[in-house]
Amino acid sequence: MQLVVATGKAPGCGWTEDVLPRLGPPGPGVFMQGNLVFNAAQELIYRRDLERAVVETAIHFAAKHGVTLVAYSVSRIVTEKTDEHSDRLLFYGEPTPESIGPLQGFLDDEGTFQKLIFMTTEEHLKEVRPLAIAALEDSATLTTALPGMLEVLPPGASKGSGVSRLLQELGVEPQNLMALGDGENDVEMLQLAGLGVAVANAGAPAKAAADVVMQETNDQDAVARAIEQFVLSQS
Repeated sequence: MQLVVATGKAPGCGWTEDVLPRLGPPGPGVFMQGNLVFNAAQELIYRRDLERAVVETAIHFAAKHGVTLVAYSVSRIVTEKTDEHSDRLLFYGEPTPESIGPLQGFLDDEGTFQKLIFMTTEEHLKEVRPLAIAALEDSATLTTALPGMLEVLPPGASKGSGVSRLLQELGVEPQNLMALGDGENDVEMLQLAGLGVAVANAGAPAKAAADVVMQETNDQDAVARAIEQFVLSQS
C-alpha cells in the first residue's frame, strides 16, 4: 500500500515537518492543488504556473473589490501587506505570509506563482465569487478549500489532475486508487479514484462526488476507519 498526501498546501513548511514523518518513510506527494508533484525520491516531476495575465487580472480584481490577495510561489507565500485574512494561513502550518509591497513588482522580477487565494469574510466571498468567475473566465480554475478563501489555479488544475500525473509515474491505474477528502477542492480527485470516500463532515460537493460517505468525521478517525475497511480488510 502506498500512502500519498494530496493537498492544496505548499511543500517544505511547518505542516509537512509535523505531519509527514508520522506517515512512514518519505513518499510521493501532490501539493498546491496539483500544481507541484513529487515522486518517492522527492524529485519534482511536474510543475504548473499561472499565466502572467491571470495574476495581473487577479491583482486588479482584489484591489477593486477590497479582498486580500495572497500568492504562492513554491514554498513562499507573498502578499502586498499582511492582515487578519492572510494571517489565517498560519493556523494551517503554511509558510509565513511575507509583506512585499505590490505583487506586480514580484512579477516584473520574473517571479512565478502556482496559485493565488482571494481572502475575505465568507459573506463577502459569496458576493464576489461570481464576479471573479466573470473576470477570469476560462483563463483560470477557481475552487474553495476553506471558508473565506477562493483559490485561483491554472485552467484545469486540481488535486485530481496532480494525482493523475503521479499515478502515471507510479504505474498505477486510477481504479486501484482510494481517495479521501472533505472539500470542494477534492471533487476531481474523488471522481478520479476507483473508490472516492468523503468524511462525515465533508461539504456537499465532496459528498456528491464520493462513492462512500463515512459515518465518522475527520476528527473521529474517519481516514483510519476507511483504510481499515476498504484497504486492509481486503488484502
